[in-house]
Amino acid sequence: MVKAARLGVSNGTLLDPEAREWSGLEKQPVDLQATLLVLQPSEYIQNKWANLQHGLTAQVRVAAAHNGESIFFRIEWDDQSDDSHPTDMADFPDQCGVMLPITDDAPITEMGLTTKPVNMWLWRADVETPYYVTARGRGTTLRYAESPLTGRGVWRDGRWQVVIARPFHISLPARLIVPLAPGMKHKCTFAVWQGSNKERGGLKAYGPLWQPLEIEA
Repeated sequence: MVKAARLGVSNGTLLDPEAREWSGLEKQPVDLQATLLVLQPSEYIQNKWANLQHGLTAQVRVAAAHNGESIFFRIEWDDQSDDSHPTDMADFPDQCGVMLPITDDAPITEMGLTTKPVNMWLWRADVETPYYVTARGRGTTLRYAESPLTGRGVWRDGRWQVVIARPFHISLPARLIVPLAPGMKHKCTFAVWQGSNKERGGLKAYGPLWQPLEIEA
């Protein structure tokens, strides 16, 4: 279970993955697994990666908090290389994401369904603002130009520490928003892409089970 503790501190403080306020919060381990090759969008990718490994990150450690205005997820994982500055078209950045169902029981592996969409908050090491994404099944991902998200990442000593945040109240159509507020319960899961392994798109490690999310009142 991921519990978002209520803390009386500023957005700027909670956006800092190394802020001391995070040190007292429980880190929930979430096991990840590689996405199945049969779920990749093209036969070319399936064939190219048939004898290669992807989804190398086996686990993330997650803490969550809110200050009455915004909710913050702090995601930590082991990664021996800092891939935050790709220098070539063949290079890829490290990434992580939070996924939440917009409607209950959306399937994770399928990235939702037409009637059960999902919302992703995607942080990339080479981009300042995390992407706000929705999907209604494989191949339907939409990334919105205006993102209500903020994020910050720090790589140090073979470990990424990333915070992704969203205000509780955002001005987007209701069909695009996961309703979150103090005192609510919801679900979430997580994903990581290792840039050094050229992971991108559907080539990732992800949590195959929804984690209960409790937001302290």
